[in-house]
Amino acid sequence: MLIDILALIGGLVILVFAAGWLVDGAVGLARHLGIPPLVVGLTIVAYGTSLPELVVSVLSAWRGIADFAIGNIVGSNIANVGLVLAVTALIHPILVRGRLLFRRDLPVLALATGLSVWFFADGQVGRFEGLVLFAIAVVFTVACLRAPAEESDADDAPDDPGTPWPRAVGLLLVGLVGLVGGAHLMVEGGSSIAQAFGVDERIIGLTIVAIGTSLPELAASVAGAMKGHPGLAVGNVVGSCLFNLAFVLGATAVITPPVVDAGSIGVDLAVMGGLTVLMWVMLGTGRRMARWEGGVLLGGYVCFLGYLTMQALAG
Repeated sequence: MLIDILALIGGLVILVFAAGWLVDGAVGLARHLGIPPLVVGLTIVAYGTSLPELVVSVLSAWRGIADFAIGNIVGSNIANVGLVLAVTALIHPILVRGRLLFRRDLPVLALATGLSVWFFADGQVGRFEGLVLFAIAVVFTVACLRAPAEESDADDAPDDPGTPWPRAVGLLLVGLVGLVGGAHLMVEGGSSIAQAFGVDERIIGLTIVAIGTSLPELAASVAGAMKGHPGLAVGNVVGSCLFNLAFVLGATAVITPPVVDAGSIGVDLAVMGGLTVLMWVMLGTGRRMARWEGGVLLGGYVCFLGYLTMQALAG
């Protein structure tokens, strides 16, 4: 138990430092490549900070623990919106000027969310369905990288134009490795502690593991907001949510199609879809997310955690 507690604390310390390096590297790289920071958040940062979800879900499905894998994916998306984006907005109101977020990014996320819910209707995401989701991830990534430079957000203008590109790349890579390593330590420690108390695998996946694997997104987004780049958080959250459903769930289904009780995850899927729609509505009103809107999202997430806690106690 002591080792697990130390793993939790050590992972958190690593995440704090790695998040700052990741944001500095991502913003610096965006300037040198002429890529809008929002696009960097949708691709490099989002994919890198979602690696923990990929590793946890694929390994869980491979070992036959489908509830753990699906709980991690769905729970991570809920945490991304209800925790990561909410906390970022509370720290610094988010202003989004890029048009593609509403014309392409959020619609594609809504498509992936709707398809995932539909695929889960029969209790299993088959290999063909996994390939469909995976194809969405590939097409979306290519589209992001070809985005025009004018989509850059004004509030994301790099404030460190003198960062040499080798240093930016180095910071980005070290930050990604640190985030994945820190998240791994926290997930291993947290999961062991939870299992020692006999908590259901689905609930562990939706709470401790989902929050643990979402900590990279939280750390990177909060660091971005504190450094004056809150728009990076939107790309990070939208990209991570899409990556979780399209790439992580898609890859997991292709390797080992997960079989779950459709009835048991109905509420979880409804909360994920509801928060996704609510995020779209909030960002679409005035192209910004105010602090009170972040508070609403966080309140909804806390209520969801309360619901899971009641389920755990009842079980």
